[in-house]
Amino acid sequence: MSGSCTPTLPHVSHHFNCFLLVSFLLAPQITDTNDNPPVFAEPAYSFDIPENAQRGFHVGVIAATDPDVGTNAAVTYTVISDWANDVFSLNPQTGIFTLTARLDYEEVQHYILVVQAQDNGYPSLSSTLTVYCNVVDLNDNAPIFDPMSYSNEIFENAPINSDVVTVSATDIDSGSNGRIEYSITAGDDNEDFQIMSNGTVRTRRALDRETKSSYSLVVTARDCAKEPEKRLSSTVQVTIVLKDINDLAPEFVTPNETSVAENIPPNTVIMAIKAVDRDEGRNGYVEYQLEDDQGSLPSPFTVGQADGLLRVSGQLDREAKPSYELNVIAKDRGDPPKMTQSRIRINVLDENDNSPIFDPKQYSAAIAENASIGASVLQVSATDIDEGANGRVRFSIAAGDDNRDFTISEDSGVVRVAKNLNFERKSLYAITVRAEDCAGDTENGEVRFDTARLSITITDINDNPPTFLDSPYLAYVMENVIPPNNGYVITVRAYDADTPPFNSQVRYFLKEGDTDFFKINASTGEISLLRALDREMQEEYILTLVAMDTGKCYAQFNSF
Repeated sequence: MSGSCTPTLPHVSHHFNCFLLVSFLLAPQITDTNDNPPVFAEPAYSFDIPENAQRGFHVGVIAATDPDVGTNAAVTYTVISDWANDVFSLNPQTGIFTLTARLDYEEVQHYILVVQAQDNGYPSLSSTLTVYCNVVDLNDNAPIFDPMSYSNEIFENAPINSDVVTVSATDIDSGSNGRIEYSITAGDDNEDFQIMSNGTVRTRRALDRETKSSYSLVVTARDCAKEPEKRLSSTVQVTIVLKDINDLAPEFVTPNETSVAENIPPNTVIMAIKAVDRDEGRNGYVEYQLEDDQGSLPSPFTVGQADGLLRVSGQLDREAKPSYELNVIAKDRGDPPKMTQSRIRINVLDENDNSPIFDPKQYSAAIAENASIGASVLQVSATDIDEGANGRVRFSIAAGDDNRDFTISEDSGVVRVAKNLNFERKSLYAITVRAEDCAGDTENGEVRFDTARLSITITDINDNPPTFLDSPYLAYVMENVIPPNNGYVITVRAYDADTPPFNSQVRYFLKEGDTDFFKINASTGEISLLRALDREMQEEYILTLVAMDTGKCYAQFNSF
């Protein structure tokens, strides 16, 4: 607005105009309309929940925002799907999902919920999204066998890898928690059986009913849960019975030699022949018979078919026949039957007619060159079926040990180290060992003996360090010039008196010296110059080299 006035001043008369200017600031107020629906922060939500989660477990949070203001921006959350409303609860204001029921992965693995976010405008606007609640499996179920025990029969001659029985266990957990591994945990000390990944028990070795007629195995099924989960398991009893086959012939268990006085009365029992058949039933029933090989002369002996008793049936005369050789047959009742023959020697008036016998005839052993004196090398064995002094055996070294580096126990046959050995001096001994009876201890006794060959190999130890062949080495190098062939200067060599593997490869190292100017090839011993030398700065270089074998012995020398 504007105005004018004419003021009156004393004694002076003036005219002037007076203007007033007034400004107004107008602030228009815009009223919000609910034109924006809530928008979720994620296109979808996925929550993982362990199946052992307790009621009240905080599952997860969903969030939506509304760019409107006031009540138009206030968001309320609801689950609009019908499924699992009794399992989860959703806080309408905070969007927090809470577990309200027990979970079990083996019953339900996934829950799919549809959630709505709705503002408080009028009319209200809303958005929906899908929430995936995934139940995480825990190893809460042990494998279960069905049935609770297994049994089967198999012939004892079943081939290796024959299927015997298949056990089966199930684990309703998932993944590695439900994957099962089988193992035999008891009842198979000799590891005669193996179990495959599918639960099939197979033979792992040749079976023998006569050694073991039945097995009571404990099979364990264990799941494959990974840490920190604890692996769960269960066991089942598996009974395997071996069925007999007639695979064994009778075996004679009585001596094959006896003595009898020439004046013994007829029908006297001189020995009880015994053969055993470890088969069962008819396969193990043994009958005896005597095969006459005395030519046209009748045998003066008989044998009982059932009891195996050997009797004198005629007059014996030592001067006419000093000994008899009888063929005794033991036969079982298997189908077909198996039989064994045993030749029995009957001496009339015993004499020292049997020599000691080595079994085996050749022995071999190896011993380190640093073995201590008295160390046992091996034990030889010889037997003499004679009686008394005629059958007592004593041992001695007959040849092959001129330096007496070894001794042998006269009674036990144990060979021991007698002196310090040296592989580099002698690496192989071919010794003849003698076993003789003690008939010489009796009046007019004649000693009988047997010999065996004993091969003793002395094994090398790493007791010799590498030795440089030409230590010390001397080389000349022109100053200001790097020699050809990548600066080659000289090659050093070291020799190791030991045998492989200790000296199979000698390695070379530069222990002391100027590594800025010199290097050494660890395998070949070639020393090379890295840079040109200046005689005026230094006219001589001394290198200390180390040669080391694979046994950790080494040699050291100075060069240049």
